[in-house]
Amino acid sequence: MMKRFFATVLILAASAAQVWAADLPVTLKANASVQGDVVKLGDLWENLGAKADVVLAGAPQLGKRIVADARWLAAVAQANAIDWQPASAFDRIVIERAGQMVDVRLIEVELRDALAMEGLTGAFDMEVSNRSALNITVPAEGSNMIAVRDVVLDVRNNRFAATIEVPADSPNAVRQRVNGRVFQVARVPVLSRAMNRGDVIAESDIKWIEIRADVARRDIIVDADQIIGQEPRNPVRAETPLRTNELRRPVLVDRNALVTVALRTPFMSLTTQGKAQEAGGKGDVIRITNLQSKRTVEAVIEGPGLVSVTPGGPRLLSN
Repeated sequence: MMKRFFATVLILAASAAQVWAADLPVTLKANASVQGDVVKLGDLWENLGAKADVVLAGAPQLGKRIVADARWLAAVAQANAIDWQPASAFDRIVIERAGQMVDVRLIEVELRDALAMEGLTGAFDMEVSNRSALNITVPAEGSNMIAVRDVVLDVRNNRFAATIEVPADSPNAVRQRVNGRVFQVARVPVLSRAMNRGDVIAESDIKWIEIRADVARRDIIVDADQIIGQEPRNPVRAETPLRTNELRRPVLVDRNALVTVALRTPFMSLTTQGKAQEAGGKGDVIRITNLQSKRTVEAVIEGPGLVSVTPGGPRLLSN
C-alpha cells in the first residue's frame, strides 16, 4: 500500500509540474549552445513544451556562431505558432556550436611518427603544403585523439600524403587529406647569445641547431672548431647559422697602431717601434713602417701590439 501511495504522489506531482510549465510564458534564451548537428526550437526559447524538440535548422559549424535577429525570430515564432513577440527590434540570440581546436603541434608529431614508420630514416624536417587542413575543430565534449591514415611516402621525390583523422576510430571523425615534402636536416653550430666585434667566441658560447640541408649554403660553418677562438667582423645574432666571412681571428693590432717590432736571430734579438699599416690577428702578416728608417716591412703578428721580423721571413718593402 505504501509503495502504491508514493507512486501515485509522484505521478500527480509530475502532472502538476507539466501543467505549471505549460502556464509559463515563452521566453527567449540569452544564448543558445548547440551540441548536435541541428538547432531545435527548444534551443532558442524556454517553456515550449512538446514543440521544444521541433528541428528548426542545421547547426553552425563546430566552433562557429551565428546571430539571429528580432525579425527572423518573429518569423520563426509565427511559422511554428509560438506565442512570442520580440520586445524590441534589438532582441537577438547568439547560436553557437561549441568546439575545440586540435593542437596543430600534436598533429605534426603524429604525422612525423607516421612518416618514420613508413621508413623515413634519419633527422628530417617536414613541410605541409596545405597547412590550413591542419586546423581541425572537433566537438567540445568529444575526444581529440589523432590518427594518421593512408600514408603515401615518395622517398625519391621527398613527398608524402596522408589522411588526418580526429577523433581516431570514430564514425563521426573529421578527416583531412594533407600532402607535403620532407627534407633532410643538418646540425650546425651557432652562437647561444648575440655577440659583437671584439668578443672572442668560447666553446661555452656555442649551441647546436638543426637546419634544412637544402638551405645550408657552402659557406655555412658546420665545424665548431672553425668558430671557437674567432670574433665577429660585425654584430651577429644568436641561434643563426654563421658564414665563414662573418668571423675572423681576434684583432690584436689595429690599423695605424704603434707596435713593437722584434727582430730575432739565433745570435741576437732587437726591438724597435713601428706603425701598423693594416689590422690583423695572431699569425697574420701585415705591413709595418719603421718609425726611424721609414722603411716598410712585412711582419707577423705575435700578440697584442707585438710583431716579429725574421731573416728569410717577410720581405722588406720599398717606401
